[in-house]
Amino acid sequence: MADMFLTITRANIKAGSEKDARALLEKSLLPNDGSKPSDHVPGLIGFGLMRSKKDPSMFGLATVWKDEASFDALSKNPNAKTGGHWVEKFMKFTSGDVKGEGFYIESL
Repeated sequence: MADMFLTITRANIKAGSEKDARALLEKSLLPNDGSKPSDHVPGLIGFGLMRSKKDPSMFGLATVWKDEASFDALSKNPNAKTGGHWVEKFMKFTSGDVKGEGFYIESL
C-alpha cells in the first residue's frame, strides 16, 4: 500500500464555463470503450473528478498510481511538459492558479 501514489490538482473554473470544463475532463479522462485507465496510461489505477461543496467553481482531479515511478514515467512523455492537448484547452476555462500536489498513500 505504501508504494501507491496519489495526486490532487485543484483549479477554479471561470463562471459560466463549468459545464464545458467538466465535459472536457470527462471526455479526455474517462475511457468510454470499457477499458481501464491503465490500458491507456501505464501505472494509472484510476482517477476522480470532484467539485467543492463550498465553492462550486472549484474542481479537483485526483489520480491514483501504482507507484511514484509510474507517475514520474509520465513526465518523460514530451506532451507531459505542456500537459498535452486537453490540458491546454482546460486552462482556458480556469481563473487563477492550478495547483497540484503528490502524496504517498500510507493506508486506505
